[in-house]
Amino acid sequence: MMMQSDGDILTLAKKRVVLFDGAMGTMLIGEGLSGGEAPEMWNIQRPETVRSVHKRYFDAGSDVALTNTFGGNRLKLRRAKQEKAVFEINTAAVELARSASPPGRFVAGDIGPSGELLAPVGTVTPETMEDVFAEQADALASGGVDFILIETMFSLQEAVAALRGARRACNCPVVVSITYESKSRGFFTMMGETPETCVKTLQDEGADGVGTNCTLASGEMILLARVLRESTSLPLIVEPNAGKPFLRGGKTVYDQTPEEFARDIHSMVEAGVDMVGGCCGTTPEFISAVHRALFPK
Repeated sequence: MMMQSDGDILTLAKKRVVLFDGAMGTMLIGEGLSGGEAPEMWNIQRPETVRSVHKRYFDAGSDVALTNTFGGNRLKLRRAKQEKAVFEINTAAVELARSASPPGRFVAGDIGPSGELLAPVGTVTPETMEDVFAEQADALASGGVDFILIETMFSLQEAVAALRGARRACNCPVVVSITYESKSRGFFTMMGETPETCVKTLQDEGADGVGTNCTLASGEMILLARVLRESTSLPLIVEPNAGKPFLRGGKTVYDQTPEEFARDIHSMVEAGVDMVGGCCGTTPEFISAVHRALFPK
């Protein structure tokens, strides 16, 4: 059953669970992306490949496609000597996702970490970091995204800089997803922050939605989803990995089946999660399995 959307993403999330897409990087690696390449450059160099990935996810049942812009900020693009192409790369990404989108679906501007550390651990000031994210968010908004998803943030401080930058640059909704590690005493970011601290801070900063993605497999994220749901009334997004990665024949593979993943996602929805999708290792087959689990005929 294909559920049609209406209104903005926040309105839809109040009516029913919203299904995001799966991994873009996993799909592009399958198409030949090498470890040293910037995936965002394929928006210019191999646009039809990127567009076909979006189409496959929409065909699998996704309500939302994330633009191929995870590393589309100037600090990350500097490694590929493309820091002056932020606007071109991000607007091209929006156009590709939009061109693959059926009527009534959404395109989210994807903003990932800068790839740098904030001072005093690193050399980038919070002000510069905010400017970097504002530049990318402005490009995504100019391209016409429906909302911004800031994801895979390992540091609450950087997540706040990204949220502030996005707020400066656009008027669309902004959802922020943090990455946590599972410890014997609970869940923590790489910088040691708890889900409760992150949620409260992001709420105070004006996030329209919060959540988590990456690092953890879907089974581990069920408990984290419950912790997050107890900590906020905001729309909640959860996007796990496809199990634990391991090497096979020199390639990274994941150990979970789409059906197992879908069962865990269904448990998260029962726990009160509003928006779900897949992170590393997930493919259109995973999203299709989730769609069948959530929207049976």
